[in-house]
Amino acid sequence: MEPQYEKIIVLLIVLTAAFLTWKMVKDFYITKIHKLFAHLIAVVTSSFMLLSSMFLFMPKNYQRGAGPEVEITFMSILTVVVMLGVLYLFFKYVPNSKK
Repeated sequence: MEPQYEKIIVLLIVLTAAFLTWKMVKDFYITKIHKLFAHLIAVVTSSFMLLSSMFLFMPKNYQRGAGPEVEITFMSILTVVVMLGVLYLFFKYVPNSKK
């Protein structure tokens, strides 16, 4: 696969994961605290998701300009899906099951 296509696919995966994290965290906290603080907590949390998921796709021995910038592996994609699943469990499923 072309390196540019890999970068685009990784960018889409990472941005989607960060957006879903922001949405779940914001929707959870907006019912409990002021919407400004809920938004700030969601932005910080989604920023950490963005960084951590980008690190998952980084090659093990990355050197700038010497090789590919991202590597799409099954374990990286599975890890992002599991992280989103755990967040969904904590912020959507568990609070809704108590009602």
